[in-house]
Amino acid sequence: MHRFFVEPDQIAEAAIVISGEDFKHITKVLRLGKDDVIEVCDGRGTDYQVALNSPGDQAVSGKIIKQYPSRGETPELVITLFQGLPKGTKMEVIIQKAVELGVYEVVPFSSLRAISQIKDKQDKKIERWQRIAYEAAKQSKRGMIPAIRLPQTLKEILKQVDDYDLMILAYEDENMLTLKAALEAFENSQSADKPLKIGVIIGPEGGFDPQEVTACKAAGVVSVTLGQRILRTETAGMVVLSQLNFWK
Repeated sequence: MHRFFVEPDQIAEAAIVISGEDFKHITKVLRLGKDDVIEVCDGRGTDYQVALNSPGDQAVSGKIIKQYPSRGETPELVITLFQGLPKGTKMEVIIQKAVELGVYEVVPFSSLRAISQIKDKQDKKIERWQRIAYEAAKQSKRGMIPAIRLPQTLKEILKQVDDYDLMILAYEDENMLTLKAALEAFENSQSADKPLKIGVIIGPEGGFDPQEVTACKAAGVVSVTLGQRILRTETAGMVVLSQLNFWK
């Protein structure tokens, strides 16, 4: 069943109205029409089965047949991926896979060894990355569309540490603390009556400068090793997200 997201204000009583690019996709690409059934999500964790009416010139409406909670979310975890800016198109792959693995939001950041930089925070890359997140959320049947935030610096990220229950730094030179051990220690200190807000910091291709790691630890970030092998920046975040999914 084809899936689309709508804003809550597009839902009125027992009907849903779809316009814009999704309207074009439904009518011009998929060639769906009267009585065809699609799945629609309100981006807030509720899905709808909708039987389409005949399309108009600019929009198509549909009757809600069924309403049910989205199955694509993990309510126990709210995960932010802080991703060091990689070169080329790697960020597109990272965003796509992170959305599939349940991330809540992705925050690109610059650091001392980052090869790529976004000089203008309104760079068109952000718009493209958000579209990739949207398509990945549709494909993986997420109950919300993860946000791709404006780029930050590592210093700006460290000012937010207290906003998280746990913030993890994947560091290639960490030799002692594994992610499993860090999660076990954290779990023993937490109550289970609320969603856990976790930040994951992944460096760029060049890794982290030692002084950046020192600053992270001083701010309360937990440095962990992901094993004996050195992972690429586009792999490391996916490993952490996968293990967090297994953990919860």
